[in-house]
Amino acid sequence: MKKNLLLAAIAGIMLSSCHTGREAALQDLRNLTTEIEANATSYNFKEWVKEQKKYEKIDRRLSKYDYSQAESHEIGELKGQCLGYIAKGVLGKASNKIIDAANQIQGIIDGVQKVLTP
Repeated sequence: MKKNLLLAAIAGIMLSSCHTGREAALQDLRNLTTEIEANATSYNFKEWVKEQKKYEKIDRRLSKYDYSQAESHEIGELKGQCLGYIAKGVLGKASNKIIDAANQIQGIIDGVQKVLTP
């Protein structure tokens, strides 16, 4: 009797873990979207790369499961938000680096001209 109860418990855990993995992947995407939205203005370039890697890992997990139409729509919307924030963040930080580099180059040119001008 105890053996059957133990087997039933193990089978229940295995079945729920499949469901949990499916639900967990979707919940992780929800959490990532919320996290990115809340911290988008404070992330630096390396943090954006880290968030992109998290997104890719979650995306791989999501692709392992089938979802209802409503869930698929939600997943698409959440993915769109994540990708939008990531693109905006990475491009924004990259453009800031380009502007900083251009300003430094202009400063170098101005400095050289000052020294060379009699």
